[in-house]
Amino acid sequence: MRSILSLGLTALTATTSAVSAETTIAVLEFGPGGSVHRTTSSTTESSSAAVSSFWNALHRPSNRSSGQYAGMSIVPDFFKKADAGIIIGLQGKSLESMPIAKSFLGEGAAVDNVVGHIHVPGQAGADLMKFASSKDVEMISKEDMGGRLQSTAETAARGAIDGMEALSFTVDNDDVAAEADAGLGRMLKALKKQAATNGKTVVVHLVMDSTRRRLDENNQNGEGENQNNNNGYAYNYRTMYEIQNFNLFLWTAVGLLTILFMVISAFINMQLFPDTLLYGETKMAD
Repeated sequence: MRSILSLGLTALTATTSAVSAETTIAVLEFGPGGSVHRTTSSTTESSSAAVSSFWNALHRPSNRSSGQYAGMSIVPDFFKKADAGIIIGLQGKSLESMPIAKSFLGEGAAVDNVVGHIHVPGQAGADLMKFASSKDVEMISKEDMGGRLQSTAETAARGAIDGMEALSFTVDNDDVAAEADAGLGRMLKALKKQAATNGKTVVVHLVMDSTRRRLDENNQNGEGENQNNNNGYAYNYRTMYEIQNFNLFLWTAVGLLTILFMVISAFINMQLFPDTLLYGETKMAD
């Protein structure tokens, strides 16, 4: 009887959903848009290094030679550049008390300006914020939250941010969470209006530690295999950046070869006739 109960509990545990910690990056685009695109990737999971490569490719073109990691669910456009980027990191134990911020994290949420999501396993918010800026990430106090978010939105809407600006908030209680959530809502609302008015494309990356339920029905082997594939980035499809890069190099090469062929043809078909100046000098010498 005891063995039967044990087997039943084991089966029940195997079929229940487990809660896994992860960090979600919601990518929002304001203004004319077109600087970031979703891909056909079947997974939104990635790594901290891959997210950093995406930020560099989008907001730091000078570092683009390193290239973005392949297989990501979101890629920057090769030709259209964002005028400014804002990375907002939210950490703390009261993130569940931020309904506006959490509304941008749901995959099925019909929220305007959300391009897509990237999920990093584990509580990686603090590490991601270190990748966000070459300088120390600015930690915003409770008193300065509203004003700092508003001023950042106004600066970004003018395109006055060089590359990207990183802001980090710690919400340790419900009061701070409510104030930060309200300030974030006002910032995004103002950014949406001002970016459209000024014709500037601004990309906001909302980094938030969260939890997600996943089924644990003896799929550990499959999940482990998928995780290994994600870490190795072995995918059979090409990203939008790679497609645009290939087409640019291809047609540039075709154009140069066409010009070279035309020049060679012109030399081959050039008419041969005596040089009158050299011929006249030769007659005078005689």
